[in-house]
Parts: sequence; C-alpha cells; structure tokens
Amino acid sequence: MNSLNANTRRKVAFYIRVSTERQAKVEEESLKNQKQMLEAELERRNAQRKDWGAFVKAYVDEGISGKDTNRPAFQQMLVDIEIGRIDTVMFTELSRLSRSLKDFLNIFEFVRRHNCDLICLKTNIDTTSPYQELVTKILMVFAEFEREMTSRRTSLNAYERSKRGLANGGQTILGYKRDRKKKGYLIVDEKESEVVQAIFETYVKERSIRRTTDLIRARYEGLTPKLKKIIPGRVYGILTNKAYIGIRVINKRDESGYEEVKAVWEPIIEKELFQKAQTLLQDNRDRYHSRGDQRYNYLFSGLFRCGKCGELLQGKSAYSMTGKGHYYYSHKSTCPEGGLNRIDAEITQGLVFEWLRDIEGNGEKFQQLEEQGRERIIQKIAFLEDSLKELETEEADIKEQIDARIQELTRTSSSVVRDSIEKSIVELEERRKEDEEKRLCVNQSILELENLISKNESLFGEYSNWIHRVMEKPSNLQKDGLKELISSLILQETHIKVALSGVNLKEPVRVVFASSPPVERT
Repeated sequence: MNSLNANTRRKVAFYIRVSTERQAKVEEESLKNQKQMLEAELERRNAQRKDWGAFVKAYVDEGISGKDTNRPAFQQMLVDIEIGRIDTVMFTELSRLSRSLKDFLNIFEFVRRHNCDLICLKTNIDTTSPYQELVTKILMVFAEFEREMTSRRTSLNAYERSKRGLANGGQTILGYKRDRKKKGYLIVDEKESEVVQAIFETYVKERSIRRTTDLIRARYEGLTPKLKKIIPGRVYGILTNKAYIGIRVINKRDESGYEEVKAVWEPIIEKELFQKAQTLLQDNRDRYHSRGDQRYNYLFSGLFRCGKCGELLQGKSAYSMTGKGHYYYSHKSTCPEGGLNRIDAEITQGLVFEWLRDIEGNGEKFQQLEEQGRERIIQKIAFLEDSLKELETEEADIKEQIDARIQELTRTSSSVVRDSIEKSIVELEERRKEDEEKRLCVNQSILELENLISKNESLFGEYSNWIHRVMEKPSNLQKDGLKELISSLILQETHIKVALSGVNLKEPVRVVFASSPPVERT
C-alpha cells in the first residue's frame, strides 16, 4: 500500500489501548507490556533492514473501550495520519485498534487514502506486505458488498413504507403517539396537540419566533416529557412540519428532492392556518436577507485543517482599520507547531472555486487530475499483476504438495497415518480453492481497471459534471455539496492541499492544489 521506496525511513507510531484500570495492571494486557512488544518488533525490523522505521509517537488510550472510535488518542492519531506526520501504525492485536469490523474497515479505508500502513503483531495484518494487503482488500470487498446490500434493503423498505404514508422509526413528533395496534400509524395526543395548535395560533398573532417561544414556554414547558425544553429552533421545526396537516414528506436523498404523500394519521392543524404561518415565515426571511447583515457563509467549515498541528480551522470574523474581515482560524492565538494562524476566507474560497472551475472546463488543472488518476490506476494494475503472480506460484506449490500427499497415501497401510494424510489433503485443497477464488477476484479487478483506464470519460468526466452541479447552486446551498465533493483541505505554509472525493472508485483521488493564496500571520 505505502509508496515508500527502499531508501525512505518510515515514520512509525504505536497505538496502545486498555479498556479498564484493572487491565492496565495485568501484565499480559498492560500498557507497558504492549509498548515493549511493539518496541521489540520495531527493533527486529530495523535489524533486518537498516533504517526501516523511526519511532515518532505512542498514542495511548487508557481505560477506554474499543466499541467505537470516539477515543481522544485515536482521533489525534487520525489527524496526524492525515497531515503526514506518521505513515505506519503498529499495534499488538486487532481488538486494541477496534472491536468492530465495520469500524476496522472504515479505518482501513482511511489509512489507504492517506498512504499509511497498518501492522498488527498477533493478527495476520501487515499492509507493508502486498499479499497480506490483498487478503485484507478481499475481505473488505465482501464486507462492503454485504453492507451495501443491507443498506439498500433497509432504505427500500423504509421508502416503500413512506410511500404508503406510514411513519418510520425514531422519536414521535409532538402532538402524536404511536398506535400500538397498527405499525406505522400515529394517534393524536389530546394534551400535546393543544400545544401544537397554540404554537401556530401564537405565531400568526405575534409574527415572531422568539416571542412565540417565550409565550409557549411560559404556558407549557414541562407539561409532558416531550415539552421538557422549548427553544426557538424547535418551534420553527413545528411550524414548518407538514405532518401536522396530514402530509407525509419523503426525503428522496437525491437531486429529485422531496416527495409528498397523504399520511395515514389525522391532521392537527387546518391547512389555512398552516399556510398563513408559512407566508409569515417567508416574509421574515426576506426581510432578514434584505438587511444585508446576514452571517457570512463559511463554505469550507469542517474541511480545513492546519497542516502543522492538524487542528480543525473554524470560520470567524475580525475587525481592523479596513473594516470587517472573514477568516478561517486554526488557533486562538498561535499554532503550537508554528503553522499559519489564519487565512482570508473570501480569497481562499475564490481560489479554490477558480481551481474547481478549471477542472469543470477541462482546463490545465483537469489535465493534471487526469494524468494523476491514470498514473494511480497504472500503479494499481501493476500491483495487482504482481499479486496475481504470487497467487499463481502459491497455488502451484499447493498442487505439488497435494500430489506428494497422494503418493504418500498409496504407499502406507497404517490407518492412523492415512487419516492424517487425508486430513492434510483436505486442508490443502481448501487452501487451493481459496487461492483460486482470490486469483479470479484479482483477474476481475485488473480487467475492470484496464477497462476504466481506456475510458477516461467514465473516470474523469464525472468530476466536471459533479462540480457543475455543485457550482450552479445558490451560495447558501453549496456547503453540503462541497462537503461531498471535497474530502479535505490542508493549510500549508505556501499552498493548500485539496483532496477530492472519489468518483466510482474505492478510494478518493488526492489532488494537490499548489497555488499560493495570500496568507496572514497573527
């Protein structure tokens, strides 16, 4: 996986974890014991090949479960992988890294995307070995297929239920309770429906979300568990929810937007009252935007990271002699690693958009993207062809072993020996079949990649269409599209690294935007 050449020294990190304080004190599972095992393995590899790897840092989560990836040291490690501080992660056993197959597959995809290797001492995982990486990839292909099929079946079932006007899972909205006799049906809750009616009537009278919230809170907060907290955002959500007029809104999660069908439950609000509320809400939105003091739209929030310390950059404004400026900040004062502290948001967004438009128009940047993508596919084909040769050699070796065992079987009359030989033949035959399946899978992958590289339009033309769909949207609707299109933005000293998400690929295509946007130190 890792593109390190023979003369490059790896930047090695250890990941160490125990779930409880008790485990930390047990010698076999202790933090100290894990670190000693990893140090010994690193020393052994350096002895076998001089300067194989240099230790950078140990990421330690003490007394934290591995049921998910919400672990402080683990999250910091992911950031350091993303910014290139480390390129090899060693751990003692798979359960230290993750107890969930789904999480492990996500982790594996992440490290592949950032050119980082995984080495597990007690499990047969070592992505520095082409054969072992292939085994892991095949495992991922089948697991991903199963996830996709499960997700598709779940989504299809949910959509079909929604088409019939039924409610799916999740918390029931204020004003209704579930019908225990009919799945997907809702029954009007008399006490809560009174509150919903009051919200609509109060808003139409007061014409203010804030005043409506204050009045409803004073009368109804705490009346039922669903009314434990009444805030403006919740009042707004109720006022815009068509479920209260008996309409089931289906989010189709694609460009076709939303679909509406008649719900199976009784409405609480009259359509005339609901429409009055919508008209007032739109009037208030129009007045707000016409004032010209709306908040600045930081389109890249959640994508920008400092290239030195890995901290997420947030959008903030500041005032100076020249007026109000908008920036992406990474730190409150200065970066502890000496990185840039802020970059002008308007200039940055303009430069990245210019780069995206160049790709959309098949310009110079598009040609660079095409060349990089073609080179990546050629490298991948070469890797798979090498793996195929290894599989063919191993399969031939297994066949020879089977033939030798069969010869032994014909020469012995001992029932004990014959049972042992027959058992070994069965095991070898299973291994041969596994290798045959892997070989067929690799052959298919090579054919698909060769077909892909012969049709540039299927690989790169979609970027132009994708960018066009995002760019043609109004600025207030572009943020979600940009988060899907762009994988990450890393702020370096002289340029920004832009990673585009993949199009019909298992991994994102990383593209470096090497322009030099104006930057400013604080």
